[in-house]
This record gives sequence, C-alpha cells and structure tokens, in this order.
Amino acid sequence: MSAAELHNNEMIHRYLNDLRRYLSRLAPHETQEVIREIESHLFDVLDQQAANGQAADVAEILRGFGDARQLAALYVAHIEEGAPPPRGFRAIQSVKKSVTASLYFAMAVFGFSMAFGLLFIAGAKFLLPESVGVWSTPHGDSIVVGFVSVPPMATPEVMGWWIVPVATLLAVGVAWLTRKVLLVLKQHM
Repeated sequence: MSAAELHNNEMIHRYLNDLRRYLSRLAPHETQEVIREIESHLFDVLDQQAANGQAADVAEILRGFGDARQLAALYVAHIEEGAPPPRGFRAIQSVKKSVTASLYFAMAVFGFSMAFGLLFIAGAKFLLPESVGVWSTPHGDSIVVGFVSVPPMATPEVMGWWIVPVATLLAVGVAWLTRKVLLVLKQHM
C-alpha cells in the first residue's frame, strides 16, 4: 500500500471515529447503521472517481460531508426526532420507530375489536335474550360468557339483563383506554 493510500485510510478512519464518538447518544445498532451508511457513501464516491479516471481526493470528499460533529447532530435529530436525513444521505429507519408503529396498529386492532365485541354482546341480548349472557356451572367451577347457540343446561344465568349496561360500559372503557394508549404511542412514533 502506498503512502497516499495509507494517508487516505487514516483520514477515513479518523473521520469515522469522530463521527462514532459524536453519535454516542444513539443506541449502538443505530450508530453502527449510520457509520455503515457514511462509509458506504464514501466508498461509492471514491469508486465513482476511480471509474471516471480521477485521482481519489479523500480530504475533499470528507469536506463535502461536513464536520463530523455537525453530520452526527443531523443524524441524531433524524433518528430521535424524525427530522429529515442529512442532505444527500439515505434515511435511517430506527428499529424503535418500526416497533412502535407495529405496536400502535396492533393495539388499535385489539382494543377496538374488544370494544366492538362487548357492544355486540350488549346488542345481541335484545335480539336473542336466551342465547346471550353469563352462566355459571352448578359448583361454580367455570363460567360461560357470551353468545351461545344453546344455553348450558341446568346452569343459572348470573347477570341476566345486567349484561347490557355492564358490557356497554366496559366497551366504552376499553375504547377510551385504547384511545389513550394510542395517543401515547403516537407521540413516540
């Protein structure tokens, strides 16, 4: 390896180490992803210069990237606050954001499905009063709740018509709680 190549490698290594130090606020996997992005971009530019027959000017390329501290600050803002990525660079997807988005949609489906199911039970009691309810076995070992085609034999219905207001209030409570949880999750997306 020539002295110029050693000098270029040293400049790249120093720049990436400075960048890594300024990215210390991020999780290690996020820091590593940013370093890989910058390194990839750097070597793409070097390869493009070589393909065009130009001499590799690492110092000029690194000046084009800007100060390592400023570039790191832009990436930290991008990952933590959702700011646009630094100009000319690819967006880094935070794992935490994708998990939060998945959790957001799963919570919405689960919570609102539960609320709808409770409302369905409350409404179905009016249409099929003998098939909707809460039953307890004679010894109290188990409970059957919901919509059944044939009510359990020799088991008394525990709630009777009280299932309508109870299921309705539970549905409203579950929907309200789901909405509150979704608001919190949305703030972290």
